[in-house]
Amino acid sequence: MKILIYSYNDKLGDGLQKISFIQEIKKRFPNSIITYTTTEKTTLKNILKPLVNEYINEIIEHNGVRSSFTDLLKNNQIFQNRYFDLIIDLQKVVLRTLNLKKIPHKRFFSTAANFLFSDFKNNRNMKFKNIYIERFYLNIISLIINQKLENIQNFEIPIYKVPILDNKNGRKRIGIAPGAGNIIREWGFKNYMEIAKYLKTHGYDVYFFLGPNESKYLQSCKLNNFKCPEWENGKMISNNILFIFNLAKQIDCLLCNDGGTSWIFEFTGIPTFKIFGVTNERKFARPEYSTTLQVKDYGFNTLQKFPVELYKTFLLKFLQKLNI
Repeated sequence: MKILIYSYNDKLGDGLQKISFIQEIKKRFPNSIITYTTTEKTTLKNILKPLVNEYINEIIEHNGVRSSFTDLLKNNQIFQNRYFDLIIDLQKVVLRTLNLKKIPHKRFFSTAANFLFSDFKNNRNMKFKNIYIERFYLNIISLIINQKLENIQNFEIPIYKVPILDNKNGRKRIGIAPGAGNIIREWGFKNYMEIAKYLKTHGYDVYFFLGPNESKYLQSCKLNNFKCPEWENGKMISNNILFIFNLAKQIDCLLCNDGGTSWIFEFTGIPTFKIFGVTNERKFARPEYSTTLQVKDYGFNTLQKFPVELYKTFLLKFLQKLNI
């Protein structure tokens, strides 16, 4: 059985959210050949490759499936000589769906336009709007196999050698991830540094998790005696995604924005305290693993305007709930 899975674009968080879906598809169709394709790029091809190697047979980026009326009149050059038993559309933009459906296939799944173009209908009245994204994907599988799947499964994380974080005094470890891939989703490094100093005076060990785009903060962390366990001598120790997954296992909780690092910790089973400003906390916080703070609920129209002192109030409640 040949299966084509389509997504428009996958940054780190987007890719992580799809891994349990991909593994479940392979579990339900163990002899299938899975092709994963995107209009733009996907982190499943590089950063997340160690987590999907066993499940995806082929990845095709820049596939020419666009939101274009013009493309409806043309054949897709990349897929013109291909045939799939099942195509699964993971997005909802109608024009892209119509262009995707032109690829030769036997059955087609799409929630676009309330299943108008899909060979599968929502005969189980499952929810596909304003829900957590992994739940959305699991509901797709439920309709395809005609069996309701209740529980979102965690995925396997292979062991990878990482530094052991020193903790001779037995203090609780709190991680801080100040980045988010887009500045409008970032509360601000200066704010997080204030929080780090506050936590340090209250008996916590604090570690900063910095991606390549946050290397400019290394010096400030060093001057304030905060370790950045992904870095050594000004360079990242490893680019393998399994490195940070296994580092995360040593942390008690993470303070973060809505960014890729937060997802890594949540998928590792580490609680996160995640602040939101422009994205939907219902869709982009993993149930049972993330406590959210939506700044708009408290009268702030931008993330950056949310005050440190008010953040501390909610943070203390979060830490008390975790009993750390």
